[in-house]
Amino acid sequence: MDPESLKNAPLDDLLDLAWKAREGGRPPRFEAVYPVKTMAVSVTGASCPLNCSHCGGHYLEHMVDIADLPQALAKEKPRSILLSGGCDLTGAVPLAERLAEVKELARQQHELGQSFRINVHPGVVPAGGAREIGESASVVSFDFVLDDETIGEAFHGLWRGQDYVDAFRNLRKGRAEVVPHILIGLKKGRIAGEYRAVDFLLNEGITRLIFIVFTPTPGTLWADVPPPPLEEAGRLLAWTRVRAPGLDVSLGCMRPAGKYRRQVDALAVRCGVDRIVLPHPGALAEAESRGLKVERREECCAFAS
Repeated sequence: MDPESLKNAPLDDLLDLAWKAREGGRPPRFEAVYPVKTMAVSVTGASCPLNCSHCGGHYLEHMVDIADLPQALAKEKPRSILLSGGCDLTGAVPLAERLAEVKELARQQHELGQSFRINVHPGVVPAGGAREIGESASVVSFDFVLDDETIGEAFHGLWRGQDYVDAFRNLRKGRAEVVPHILIGLKKGRIAGEYRAVDFLLNEGITRLIFIVFTPTPGTLWADVPPPPLEEAGRLLAWTRVRAPGLDVSLGCMRPAGKYRRQVDALAVRCGVDRIVLPHPGALAEAESRGLKVERREECCAFAS
């Protein structure tokens, strides 16, 4: 069945195809990720000039301020850090001036026998910064969006989908693996450009992909916007698995809580994902019922198993 026809196939048929693709292309294990050994660090504190419609800086509030990182490393002794922060008006996280500082801290920790890996979340990084990040990080988590209208509405940005393409390709010139993230329903809870984004990334030869789901967040501009319909989220996940049986696919940490999470997590297992971050117990039961060996991981899902 061609990719376009797959999009419109009955969901149950698509789920069956996805599971067969997983059985043929992926090992029979399911990873439950509880990232207690990865410390999230913000280079901008709780500040984000963009005030994105879906985030509004909310997710920065729970990160360690980089000014407090030395003390936090000594106390928590993480195995890895996620280095992120608010984006500037070009869509990039201002990491360049802090990378040398973090690398020196990493060297010091290594000498103490407490090494940590670095997952960098750079945003729409310019070419020069991309090269430096690609050489400094252990892995790069890269949000990937192609739909120009969605970019304008969600990020209030003047950049376009081509800027994500350029940044992605520049980041891949470094030694760090670049793991793209696709936010399902970023266009006010609707699917718009996600299929095209997956197609592009598959043609670029990616081996790993992380999906997250738009989550209405109190205090943001889109606090009252509903998440994408469950069936549409599942359809995209299943379609991706059928298109790429060997692709390593994760359902990441951002997705709605409550009933939606219970349903989407179990559905994601049926769609053939390899792992889920903070999975609902129902997803673990679903995985076991399908003969998968459930394994626990304690670092960010962007790191390879």
